[in-house]
Amino acid sequence: MSTLAGRNRSKSRRPQPPEEVAFPVTPMLDMAFQLLAFFVLTFQVPSAETHLDLDLPASPLALPSESKGKGQAPASRRVDTDLENDLWIRAEADDLGDLKSLRLGEAVQPDLTTLGERLGRYVQIMENRPLRVRLVADDALRYEEAARIIAVCSASGVATVRLTDPATQPAPASPMPRGAP
Repeated sequence: MSTLAGRNRSKSRRPQPPEEVAFPVTPMLDMAFQLLAFFVLTFQVPSAETHLDLDLPASPLALPSESKGKGQAPASRRVDTDLENDLWIRAEADDLGDLKSLRLGEAVQPDLTTLGERLGRYVQIMENRPLRVRLVADDALRYEEAARIIAVCSASGVATVRLTDPATQPAPASPMPRGAP
């Protein structure tokens, strides 16, 4: 009988509710703050080599609207739309992405040193007006090559270097017919 009584007792017992699992929030927060501190402390500010002064055209919708009877926007807000005075540099790449040819306008430049000298002469001619350059580079051109061209432009005194899509480059001047004056 004792075995029957033992069985009845075990059947009459209800299962205990599961124990509550403690969720350790504090160690997880500690780890999150450690990761945050790691990334903040190891972040390196980009050097001047990775800094590009991009002068992007402003759309009319992005400009502030005129209010309270102001006639013109301040001089610092004016959009310079005179694009014909920009110098165009065309950089073509070979199959490996190296610089194959370099043109300033229509003139072929043999190397970056010659390009820098020509740009320096343009800066002297322009005197107090800023010289702007538009760089049209092949898609295959390596970043290092484009960075060297931009560095030569900056060292020559060029105020602004704009990276431009090849589709916006003006068509080369066609030679005049022989009978034309």
